[in-house]
Amino acid sequence: MNTGGMMRRYKKKELKRDEFKETIQNLIIFYEHHKQPAIWIIMGILIVIIVTFSFRNHARTKFKQARKEYNIGVVVYNSGDFDQAQQQFEMVKNNFWGTSFAHRSTFMLANIYYNKGQIDKALQNFQDFVEGDYDELFTPGAYEGIAKCYEQKGDLTQSLEYYQKALDKFKYNTFKTDCLMHMGRIYLGMQWIDKAENIYKEALNLTNNSTIRKQVERKLKTIEALKEISG
Repeated sequence: MNTGGMMRRYKKKELKRDEFKETIQNLIIFYEHHKQPAIWIIMGILIVIIVTFSFRNHARTKFKQARKEYNIGVVVYNSGDFDQAQQQFEMVKNNFWGTSFAHRSTFMLANIYYNKGQIDKALQNFQDFVEGDYDELFTPGAYEGIAKCYEQKGDLTQSLEYYQKALDKFKYNTFKTDCLMHMGRIYLGMQWIDKAENIYKEALNLTNNSTIRKQVERKLKTIEALKEISG
């Protein structure tokens, strides 16, 4: 009985092997009858693989080069040579389009134009930047840049609007305090005393910087004096 059971199991294994052999044979026959289409399919797959690999390799190389050139621009910018920095960032923006460094070059160009007093060009570049992909590090600063441009142009309502947008987007209290100080100054200049007071109190709650706290406390004393005068 045991022998019969072993024979039956053996026959099943043989049957499976026969089925596998038959499958292989069918594949070979199919390939022989469809050799030309199969070759084209294989070539197509290989081409896709090669193109994909080449594209990814090119993208990595482009990214590394863009980062290198951008960093050179930052070094030149920090040295105070705005003309040379402008040329460098324009090159990155034009030659490495599509990379995050080309996008950030737009932000840097906006700052250069602002420092040169070319407010309209600065404003355009800041606006172009915020209309692109969101950049956690630079986008809030670009909104603040737009606010400063509008302030320079005398449009204080627009300036306050964009300072508020920057304030909402900044994550760190240091940058938030900076926006609040600008807003408080504008409100005070417009004689909107209550709003200026609230803004400066908010700034005082956010900062531990002793120098800024003294500045804010002086502003609040000025506001208190103005309130007493106005009755």
